[in-house]
Amino acid sequence: MTRPAIAIILPPKELYTRQYRGAVALCMTDFTRHSRYREQTVIYGSQAMDLPDLHHETVSGWQRWYWRDSYAWSVELAKRIRQNGQTLVEVQNRPLIFGYLARMLKNNARVSLHLHNDPQGMKGCQSVRQRQLLLDQAAAVYCVSAYIRQRFIDGLRHGLDKVHVVHNGLDTQLFQPQTKQNLVMYAGRIIREKGALPLAEAFASIAGQATDWNFLVCGVDRLEATSEYERLTHGFLDKIGKQCQYTGYLDHAEVMQWFAGAAIAVVPSVWQEPFGRTALEAMTAGTALITSGSGGIAEVAGDAALIVPPQADALADALLKLIRNSELRQQLQLAARARAESLFDIRLLASQLDTLRDRLLA
Repeated sequence: MTRPAIAIILPPKELYTRQYRGAVALCMTDFTRHSRYREQTVIYGSQAMDLPDLHHETVSGWQRWYWRDSYAWSVELAKRIRQNGQTLVEVQNRPLIFGYLARMLKNNARVSLHLHNDPQGMKGCQSVRQRQLLLDQAAAVYCVSAYIRQRFIDGLRHGLDKVHVVHNGLDTQLFQPQTKQNLVMYAGRIIREKGALPLAEAFASIAGQATDWNFLVCGVDRLEATSEYERLTHGFLDKIGKQCQYTGYLDHAEVMQWFAGAAIAVVPSVWQEPFGRTALEAMTAGTALITSGSGGIAEVAGDAALIVPPQADALADALLKLIRNSELRQQLQLAARARAESLFDIRLLASQLDTLRDRLLA
């Protein structure tokens, strides 16, 4: 093995197992598998990782009752990175941990921050002063969308050339479209931010007008409803009867298999999505996409999707439009797949990230 030069630091609670794969871990393992630096990269996490094909270390015994977890995690990682000789460190989505490691490793390595969420809602990154201090310490800051980059640089005055957009990607060769069924699909949590309730209401309102179509909800979390929002959502889904299937949690491979055969996918997010990975997954599978375009989703979807407000009436109208117009539906399916291949293939994006790393390692 070539001596690892790059250390990727996952958030302490991030999982990567066959049963559950955290979004950050999923993105970074995709990048690493297609990187020119694959053999020189080690991924550090505190949870067991099912990564037989990548260099990784599961760090245990790092917690201390007298330190906050973010500091204790950073102390243990700084020690290991010095021992292993990594010279480029990439902290995933934790500004506080980045700040600790940037100071601890000041004389040993260059430290970057990879942002997967809105920085203005994260500890250690909320104020202009905090973000400017962070940027002054950083070798680079990578943002998963132009939307996230703008949120990070808002109010900053210098060092902006160190802030880069590196979109997430998928292996478009691995996930191929299949023969499309009369199926409308939603994959996501049953929470207000994801717009699940107005979508369920839209499904219920059009089911009687599309009796030869089925609806699939991959609810991600659980089969039972435990909040009022979930109960209301399930109430609308129950009205559809046998036309609707609710799966609860499915692993990533199963979700992608469903996307491959679904004719239409809906991503009705109400909140400002940092990137919109679910939208990209649907597009990679050649599925016609209806989305709110919130936050970074607009960058992913471009003109290859129907952009509508995340409201029941608007979603119902868009669904009926695609259900009744097979020519438009097929146009969007082809456009979605083409956009995913040309702009969001993981090989292209991993090469982009590697080019940025080249400068730092040099």
